[in-house]
Amino acid sequence: MPDVSWNLEAERQWWRSVCAPNSWHSEDDAKGTHPQSLWWFLNLAWGARAFLRSHPAEPQWLYEPIHKPYTGWLQFHLLEWKRLSLTGRPGRYHIASILPRGYGKTVSSTKAAALWTHLDDPDMTTLISSATSPLSEDILGSIKAVMNGTDSDSWFSWLYGDWSQGAQLWTKSEVKHGPRRARNISEPSFDTSAEQIGSTGYHHRQNWIDDPLIKNKLKQDRIAYLRGAHDAVNAQYNSLHANGLMVFTLTRYLDDDIAGRHLKEEGVATWSGMPCPHLHMFDKVPFGKGDWHVFFYQTEDEITGEPTHPKLWTKDMIAKAKARDAEDFACQQQNNPGSGEKAPLVESQLPYLYVHYKDFNWEIPIKWATVHIDTAFKTTENIRRGDSCAIVVWLADARDNGILYLDTDLLRASNEWREETFNEELIKVLVNLRKRNIFIRSITDETEPGGKAGTYKNRILGICKAAGFQFGPEQFIQLNRTSNKKARIRTAAGHWAEGYVRILLNKDQKGTWVVNEMTRTLFNQIIRVDVVTHDDLADAATDGFIPQLWSPPVANPGIPTDEGQKVRRPWDDDLKDMGKPISDEELKQLDEERKELIEAGLLTETQGWEDPDSWVAPREPV
Repeated sequence: MPDVSWNLEAERQWWRSVCAPNSWHSEDDAKGTHPQSLWWFLNLAWGARAFLRSHPAEPQWLYEPIHKPYTGWLQFHLLEWKRLSLTGRPGRYHIASILPRGYGKTVSSTKAAALWTHLDDPDMTTLISSATSPLSEDILGSIKAVMNGTDSDSWFSWLYGDWSQGAQLWTKSEVKHGPRRARNISEPSFDTSAEQIGSTGYHHRQNWIDDPLIKNKLKQDRIAYLRGAHDAVNAQYNSLHANGLMVFTLTRYLDDDIAGRHLKEEGVATWSGMPCPHLHMFDKVPFGKGDWHVFFYQTEDEITGEPTHPKLWTKDMIAKAKARDAEDFACQQQNNPGSGEKAPLVESQLPYLYVHYKDFNWEIPIKWATVHIDTAFKTTENIRRGDSCAIVVWLADARDNGILYLDTDLLRASNEWREETFNEELIKVLVNLRKRNIFIRSITDETEPGGKAGTYKNRILGICKAAGFQFGPEQFIQLNRTSNKKARIRTAAGHWAEGYVRILLNKDQKGTWVVNEMTRTLFNQIIRVDVVTHDDLADAATDGFIPQLWSPPVANPGIPTDEGQKVRRPWDDDLKDMGKPISDEELKQLDEERKELIEAGLLTETQGWEDPDSWVAPREPV
């Protein structure tokens, strides 16, 4: 058999076309990008596959079920940004990769994908920013090693040449690589910055912000450190081209971290990867109507309890990590701050508490309403922090079963209200309750600071009287909310989890629950109590469970057991089966039991479900 020589040049041309954007020719000779271009670039041109094979002791983070769809998602949005930028119309593009620590997100995106964008546009200008200058320079150092061929695992220089040749600039913090054509562009091909630096003074076409926070610094002085990090990111955002690309590649730490603030303030356009576990944080911009395209992943599937990356994590490792530090696992591995094992209430429980307003108005007798307010305008410190004034209304079930109904239509909050505006909103709430013939049992508020106790109480009682509401001094309860706020909210959240809360909502024409912005804000503050920056609605809502107004019933509203009364929560499995059709197996078992009773002479053939005269056991009233 004759020897067949391998055409190495043909292979090189093949992979050269596959691994670069806008270099692939389809069967009809149309120029475009291979569907898996970035995936193969990461594996071969960057050299991730060869490195992991030659270093089996290293964590084998490259996992096709995760990274193939991830690089496909990233490739789509990078090409879409390039397409839109060619139109010349202003409008920045936003991408956020939120993956667990150790999943190779920096290598896949900030390193490999950023370099990939330069292959069809050598004049591209890219800023790489991390928590510190050395970290940013390390990222650039890896890119330089691939570009000049010193990385032995990479095919890059074999496919595209040595990009250090002819470079105008090649330092540890800046690079103007050899393929750069335009000589009048001041910005480096790759530039670096950091949280403590902010903007570099240049205007780049794309900014890649990679893990801009350090956990230990958050523990030292969280407020000051976060403020500096946000200022740095904002400075880089302002220096970005008007039609530039902003990329976050990070892991979550706090509710108000870099991703948390920007996703909340600017909203989400699309969400890929795994389902979003914290929808209620998006209370300002409706989900799907915002700016950010997000790829999200977690270490543990919160629905199945299975590891998502078995090459990195096993169920036993996950269990040990949770036992060691549940909150840290919730942040760095689940990207869901505040959802640790010790969280008193989780988001998945909330839908079981929903009650339709129509059903409520028809079926539930109301004993009274309690109105709970948080008045941030009383101190300049609260105003400076951005705290909100808030109004929360609970409706008590007249059957004394301990259940409180959250009137979501009457939720109010704003950090822009002056005292007179807040008073107007409060009167509107009281008028609404009066029109519905609901007795107002009490109003609660926080005691005024600085020896001025009772000042606002007397003022608001006079305003209420002028509006036709006669409240006695004992009906206006003032509380000290300055201490153990988080503990009080967690205790109240425990009552939610025990089934003592129902949430009144409406449905749209399709039968979907309509959760308004204010209700989402309250949910977010309740379920993420340990990480949220502002908790004014949640703080006011806890007053519904103070001893003066609420106590658990002597006879719980649940199902009695041999051990006594037990509260059945709406999401408990034994309640989910009620009303379901009987299964074939259960029907067969009942039939066999009936036959045994007939054989024992305790039941005749004619007695059964179809016989109207059949004997049935007496039933106690429910």
